[in-house]
Amino acid sequence: MKTPSAFLLAVLLVAGCSRSNDLTVASSTDISTLDPFGMFSRVEVAFADHIFQTLTFFNPDMEVVPLLASSWNRLEGDTTWTFHLQDGVRFHNGEVFDAAAVKFSLEIVLSRNDSGQTVGGASVAIPSANIKSIKIVDPLTVNITTNGPKALLPFYLSQIFMIAPAHYADASDAIRAENPVGTGPYVVEERVRDSHVSLSRFVSYWGEPALNDRVVFRVIPEVSTRIAELETGGVHIITDLPFDQAAILSSATGVHVASIPGGRRVMIGITTSGGPKPLEDKRVRQALNYAIDFDAISAGLFGGSVERMSYIFNPPFSHPEIDAYPYDPVRARQLLAEAGYPDGFEINSLDTPLGKWIQDFELAQTIESDLAEIGVTLRDGVRTFEWGNYRAKLLSHNLPGLFMQGSGGEFELLTEAADLTITSPSNFYQWQHDEYEMLWTQLQTELDLVRRTQIGYRMQEIVHEEAPWIFLHIQPDTYGVSDKIDWQPRPDEIIHLWNVSFSQ
Repeated sequence: MKTPSAFLLAVLLVAGCSRSNDLTVASSTDISTLDPFGMFSRVEVAFADHIFQTLTFFNPDMEVVPLLASSWNRLEGDTTWTFHLQDGVRFHNGEVFDAAAVKFSLEIVLSRNDSGQTVGGASVAIPSANIKSIKIVDPLTVNITTNGPKALLPFYLSQIFMIAPAHYADASDAIRAENPVGTGPYVVEERVRDSHVSLSRFVSYWGEPALNDRVVFRVIPEVSTRIAELETGGVHIITDLPFDQAAILSSATGVHVASIPGGRRVMIGITTSGGPKPLEDKRVRQALNYAIDFDAISAGLFGGSVERMSYIFNPPFSHPEIDAYPYDPVRARQLLAEAGYPDGFEINSLDTPLGKWIQDFELAQTIESDLAEIGVTLRDGVRTFEWGNYRAKLLSHNLPGLFMQGSGGEFELLTEAADLTITSPSNFYQWQHDEYEMLWTQLQTELDLVRRTQIGYRMQEIVHEEAPWIFLHIQPDTYGVSDKIDWQPRPDEIIHLWNVSFSQ
């Protein structure tokens, strides 16, 4: 790949000399782009964290801690925050990271968001933070002012990458897609589409040096091949491990299974507006939920290890008194009849990526079968897409009546609630509800935890009643891990490799 400067070329040459201690992770899907404004999925954001950094950072305990900002405090009035920056930080191309870089990074993302362009992993943070202005106080101090009190501003800033002003100011789409420049512990050494991205240690990194000279993100779509590579030492971590394979792998030599309760909400998204007419009626959407025999799904696809999702937001904000939709095909048919569809109806398709979420294709097939039992059929059946193409469909809202979706857990009420506000680009369901929008507005400025929790409970009651999706389950995160490394999974599905050591 081309390099953005002679400085970076020198870095790559130095870092590439040593190929010892290579650390490799294998996932089912590829990194679709190296553009910081284009990396959207958890796999892509986890990869990007090795190259780009943020002012604040979520540690493995899901606590916001300093990163490029060394400290911060909220000024009187609750709408302006002062952030003090780390000294001596440089971007991979030699540019200095300072308050001007912070101002540039925030303003370019705000501008892109205002014009409807993609902003990568910041797609929820930008509208939630509602930043009004960024003022440079001195080279290592910046004031950020928001429209109204934002107690969670440090949280939102953990999702907005700081980027090199000179490199990105006039960068074309092609340059952004292939030439990333950040402040992180690694630089991109090589990218081969649908194969791998290899990273080399950035020798001038401002913080603690990465433990490994080189890390590799490989793309291995087939589960059996990922497992074989793990067992033979070709990779050290594999993701998206199905439950039946995890049981088999747990008895293998030299590897182990690492599991953690996840936060990803898996559902069938419903296009509630602008799609098939029947899906605009909440009674129809409720009927689709009653049609799902989830106990059979759990037993057949997940070894009985998952339960049907009852809540919309992850703990500690999950509603304790909402019950999951039960399997009740009789009630489903009654609701369809009440909505004017006593004989059911036909819609276009149910779309799903292939291998993005655990058992996604098999799950979609089972959903199709359950819906057919109440007379809801799919003209084109279950359609599958490579993740990059499916991701583009999501971001452009080019979706059929039903589509597979897995919404990652942020473990914070406002960001998870953002998925269903009509103002958010992640509201793929085109669902809008006046009371929900009113509560969303209140939530953005409410600082009292008890009141925030109450608002969240009411929002969940509305979503459960309105059913903008078919509720499925919370996906546990299960990985295969080589005994040669010391690594533990995080609850947010993010895999960081710079501090992973090889066992002695």
